[in-house]
Amino acid sequence: MGEVIKNSNFRKLFLSNLFSGVGQGMTMIGISWYMVELTGTARLLGSTMIISAILTLLIGPFAGTMIDRFSRKAILQFEQLAGFTVLLIVSVWGWLGTYSEWIIVLIYLSSIFIFYMHESAQSAFVQEIFEPKLYGSINSFLEIENQTALVLSGALAGILLEKFGLHVVLILNALAYLLAFLNLLGINYVFTSKEKLKLDTRNSWLSMFYESWRFIKRRRGLMIFGVAALIPFIAVMLVNLLNPIFVSHSLKADVKIYSLGEVTYSIGALFSGICTTIITRKLSSSSYMVANYFMMIVALILTVTFPNAGIFLLCSALIGWSNVSTRLIRQNMYMELLPNHLIGRVLSFFKSIGTLLRLLLLALFTIIIDLNGVAVGYFILAGILSLATIGIFLSFRLLLKEKD
Repeated sequence: MGEVIKNSNFRKLFLSNLFSGVGQGMTMIGISWYMVELTGTARLLGSTMIISAILTLLIGPFAGTMIDRFSRKAILQFEQLAGFTVLLIVSVWGWLGTYSEWIIVLIYLSSIFIFYMHESAQSAFVQEIFEPKLYGSINSFLEIENQTALVLSGALAGILLEKFGLHVVLILNALAYLLAFLNLLGINYVFTSKEKLKLDTRNSWLSMFYESWRFIKRRRGLMIFGVAALIPFIAVMLVNLLNPIFVSHSLKADVKIYSLGEVTYSIGALFSGICTTIITRKLSSSSYMVANYFMMIVALILTVTFPNAGIFLLCSALIGWSNVSTRLIRQNMYMELLPNHLIGRVLSFFKSIGTLLRLLLLALFTIIIDLNGVAVGYFILAGILSLATIGIFLSFRLLLKEKD
């Protein structure tokens, strides 16, 4: 890891990612809170979340193609400048008057789009400018940073919203995006994929997307791995829906226990980011990934089998550990398996599948929870993870054959 820290390009990327992460996190927390405060219900927030999921599903192929077609550094800087510009304008609007619903929804959707582009563009950027031997350490550092930014965002947003209001939060977030942009300026970078793509007027967006589909279709192991590797992330998204209901109705506890669950999740995720690279040096990626799937399954079952605040907090930490561990392995695998000129499109393809699965499960859970109670949701997620575990086991065997 010392070699990574000494790398000047990494240090600049690290700072840029930290500032953009804090800006993104505080914006999402502030906007989500303001939506509920503005309307007095969760209806506007829920509707906006559904709209954002549908939009990201639709723009997935376009976003992936854009990441592979243009300079990844330019894309990251464009999103940071866009975040700075939009939030600065809206914060000034807040100083002069009040926020209407459509402005709040616009900020939320803009933030979601920026985050959607950022994750895939940054993965392609890291793969392009660093040596393969550094991927594991870099991804671990960035994951630790993301979890730290999440904790900082939550703490700062809570204090600033209560004392100063949304407009102050937004102007600070705008400045965070500007600092992120300035840090990226100093990174030495030449867009190499352009030569591989041989781009000219004949390369349409559709033909470029179809090229990535042909690549995936020829590799059954990659297809199975890509879908199965999404499940822990989807499970965590749905656990975020289940946990408030479980704490309130099953544990009969207050918001403090729910908040502590978020904290223990972040602690588990943070330690996972620190330890995963070390563990995978001694244990194969496939074995460690399967072990983390089992850990998440056990945590979900224990949560509802023994409805106790202490068990809930422990299981939240285990889920945080498992989710980050599997995400880091998935990220490293993609960087090893995918050509740099295709990585944006392939990642966007799998993210679109993940969004579709999440929408379907959200609709299912909305019906099931009211009819059968919240515990059923945890058991369904444990069942889906069990199937995904089989998929991971099979995919690694197929990937080894495809590699040979």
